Amino acid sequence: MIIEKSTTINEIISAHPETVKFFNDLKMSCSGCFAVNFDTLENGALMHGMEVNNLIHQLNRFIENLPASVAGHPARNIRVLPPAGTF
Repeated sequence: MIIEKSTTINEIISAHPETVKFFNDLKMSCSGCFAVNFDTLENGALMHGMEVNNLIHQLNRFIENLPASVAGHPARNIRVLPPAGTF
C-alpha cells in the first residue's frame, strides 16, 4: 500500500491494523475516533499539529519495521488446528 496525504486513516488501519499502536503513541487515538472513516492522513496531521510529510515518513518506517509475517499479512489466513485425535 502506498501511503499518501489523501489516504484515509481507516484505509491505513485496515491494511495494517498494527498502526493503531503507531497512532496511539502519537496521541492521535485514531482507532476510537469517528472521523477515521473519512479523514485523510493530511487532515489528521493538521488536526494534531503535525507536518504530514514527516508523519508519512514515520508511518512508513513503522510499517517497514514490522515483522514480515505481520507487515505482509500472510499468516492471517492460516488456521491452527489441534493435533490429530484431540477433538
